[in-house]
Amino acid sequence: MTAEDWAKLIEQLNTLPGGAGRAEPDFFGNLITDELAPVTSEWDFDGWLLKDGRVLILRLDEMQHHGMRLFVVDPEDEHAIARADGELITAARASGTSPLILFLLALATGQIDDNKRLKIHAPLVDGAAKDLMLMTVCRLCG
Repeated sequence: MTAEDWAKLIEQLNTLPGGAGRAEPDFFGNLITDELAPVTSEWDFDGWLLKDGRVLILRLDEMQHHGMRLFVVDPEDEHAIARADGELITAARASGTSPLILFLLALATGQIDDNKRLKIHAPLVDGAAKDLMLMTVCRLCG
């Protein structure tokens, strides 16, 4: 994705009532705890402890300069979901928007292909991301 693609998603997030900052509590609040996500790797950047005990974590991609990778980590295994390039973190920092929210919105819009891995490993998170997409990106709904 390009910087312009990320900027467009940020612009669309800001159309939510209350702005982009309301995306997490309004769309994912019933799935995540108020606790900090435990450290699952030295590359962890941002994440949520899910109410089911698993962790949704965004990690720096050690193989790609400034890239990010999304994982679902459960007690037995970690599941790689998808990757984004370094433009994600640059756009998120510049706008003050959660990189995790941006990543999930890009997955929901199909701009990042996860081959349905989020739906397989965290179906409720996938559904909430799609609801967020409908309210921000879909011109028929939002």
